[in-house]
Amino acid sequence: MKRWMAFVLLLALAIVAGGCSKPTTTALPSAVDQHLAWIPQTVNGVAYCDVQSLRQSELGQALEKDFSEHIARMRERRGYREMLEKAGFNVEKDLHTVLAGFRGDRHENSENFALVATGNFDEQKIVRTIKAAHDSLAKYHEEHEAPNLATETYNGKTLYVVEKHGEKAFYFPDAHTLVAGEKAWVQAIIDGKTTGESVKQNEALTALMNKLPYADQCWLVANTAETMETLSEELGARGEFKGTRAVKSLQSVTLSANVGKKADLYGEAWCDNEENSKLLADAVKGALATAKLAVSDDREAVDMLNRIDVDQAGKSVKFSANLDKAFFDKMREKAESRHKAVAIR
Repeated sequence: MKRWMAFVLLLALAIVAGGCSKPTTTALPSAVDQHLAWIPQTVNGVAYCDVQSLRQSELGQALEKDFSEHIARMRERRGYREMLEKAGFNVEKDLHTVLAGFRGDRHENSENFALVATGNFDEQKIVRTIKAAHDSLAKYHEEHEAPNLATETYNGKTLYVVEKHGEKAFYFPDAHTLVAGEKAWVQAIIDGKTTGESVKQNEALTALMNKLPYADQCWLVANTAETMETLSEELGARGEFKGTRAVKSLQSVTLSANVGKKADLYGEAWCDNEENSKLLADAVKGALATAKLAVSDDREAVDMLNRIDVDQAGKSVKFSANLDKAFFDKMREKAESRHKAVAIR
């Protein structure tokens, strides 16, 4: 989890930048606000994505058409078709939203992970599919390597417990909601006893959520101090990255997106002091300069990257961008041409 979180943050910091006027805000959906009571207070990051809204947006549909051949081939694969038939769940159509709380730190602590997903769920088919997958794995691996799925009844609810490296569990409050996390936490959700111990009582994270300009579609907030300290140590040990101090100083991050005809992106990062925030801004500018150098043979690509800017003030570094289909087409074109060049060598 720590590596995944660090990768997402660094990638976002590298590409989400631009004119830094504050965008028009959107509100947090009431259902998401309610589901935050099912995320534990001890997490240091929360992410949300309205998958259905992204998929149905004009930009989302346009990009999907670009990959229609790849998607069609995936749908034709026998294993994929059989999985859909057994599970009665189509990720492309039936998954609506995902809300996740996580803790990325040096301890790789998964006890504080929790997930709330909404969609169309056929509980019995999904559980049968998971058990069938377990039985299949058990044939090719040691029994203790394949996590066992046990079924329990708790307070009148069916609880599915994954018995490996500590007990994790999930259950379906209704046909449109799935909740997963540490077993004791899921039991507390069933008991209705999480209100006073949820992330809504985490003042640092709620303050970050209140800063989100786009709260209704796709966002991430995280307190990153511990994660970045570990990451900076790893980068420093390799001797291949010059912005170690800036990375280590990163205290918190917010990222959000509003996708319609275009993708409006906005992010803000806070360092421990103004000097280090300047170092972070310089590191991002250096990454952008490297990107422009890589596409220097294409004036249009350079112009697109020239629209990206970085604004630093006090301890804060702000990022924003307005990306259209042409941007994604151009970046994919450059990536594919580079891949072909490497293959020829």
